[in-house]
Amino acid sequence: MQNSVFVVNKEPYCIWEMNVGERNREFLNGIDPDYFSYVADIHLNADDEKRAAIALRSDFHHALETLFSLIGSYVQAPDCAYAWIAKCSNNQLRKFVADVSCHRNSLFTKLNIDNVAWSEISRSVFSGYLPNTEKNGRTVSLFAELWGKLADEFLNDAHIDEYNSIKHGFRVRSGGFSLTIGLEHKYGVSPPQDEMKCIGHSEHGTTIIKLEKISSNKDERSYRSKRHSLNWSVKKTALLLQLVSMSINNITSALKISNGVEASTCKFTRPLEDGDFAAPWGYSTGVTSIDMDYILPFDNSMNTNKEQRNRPVNPS
Repeated sequence: MQNSVFVVNKEPYCIWEMNVGERNREFLNGIDPDYFSYVADIHLNADDEKRAAIALRSDFHHALETLFSLIGSYVQAPDCAYAWIAKCSNNQLRKFVADVSCHRNSLFTKLNIDNVAWSEISRSVFSGYLPNTEKNGRTVSLFAELWGKLADEFLNDAHIDEYNSIKHGFRVRSGGFSLTIGLEHKYGVSPPQDEMKCIGHSEHGTTIIKLEKISSNKDERSYRSKRHSLNWSVKKTALLLQLVSMSINNITSALKISNGVEASTCKFTRPLEDGDFAAPWGYSTGVTSIDMDYILPFDNSMNTNKEQRNRPVNPS
C-alpha cells in the first residue's frame, strides 16, 4: 500500500492506493486536451447560430473550470492530481484561484517555486519548453498574464450565475441586449432616435432571473426576483476557448512530466503570434451587463424566517 498527503487550499487529506503513481498516470492519460477545441469547431460551424452560441459559452465556462482544477492539482498535488480535483469543491476552487491572483498568499505547494503566483506557476509549467531561449521567456510571461485574465473571468459573479443557470435547469434566455442613452428635451419624453447614443450592443448573451433576499437578515426567507442580462461576443468566447484549450494541454503535459513521463513525448502548444494572446479582448460589446427591474416597496411586515413558515400569507 502507498499513500500521499495532499492539501486542497489549506485542508489536508491523505489518499491510499496500491500504487499512487500508477493511478495518477491512469488519470492523466485519460485527459483529452483537445476536447474543447473539438467542441468549439462544431459550434462555430453549426447552422443554428443562436443555440450554438449558448453551447459555446457553456463550453467556455466548463473549460475554465477544467483548467483551474488542473492548475490547482499541479500546484498542490501533482503526484495525485485525481484526488485533489475530486476533493476540491467549486467554492474551494474559486478561493484557490483568487488567492493565486493576490500574489501574496500562504498556499501550500509541492512545486519548487518561491511563491504561488501565475508567473511562478507558468515558469514551472514551461521549464522544459525551449529552455534558456527568448521564446521560452515570452511564453512564460504571456501565459501567466493570460491565466490572470482568465481568473478574472472565472471569478466574475455574473459569469458564475450564468454558468450555474445554464448547467442547472437550463434557466437562461438566449440573446443579448442594446443600451442607448440620450438627453431628454422634455421630462419623461424620450429624445428622437437619431439623438440616442448606443453604449452597448450584442446579438449574443443571456438573461437570467435571479432570486435575492428582501433584507439583509441572516435568517430571511422572503425573496424577490431580478432580471440580470449579459452581453458577450461569440468571437471573443471562441478565441478564449482556444487559448484555454492550449493551456489545458500544457498543464496536462507538465503534470505528466512531473510524474515521470519523458518530456520528449509531451507536447506544448501556444499561438503562433504573441499578439494572439490579447486578441480576444479586442472584441467588445460595450456595456457587458445590465440589471434593471421594478423598484418594489418592501417593509418589515414582509420579512419572514423559518419559524414563521406556517404563518398564513395574505397577498395584496
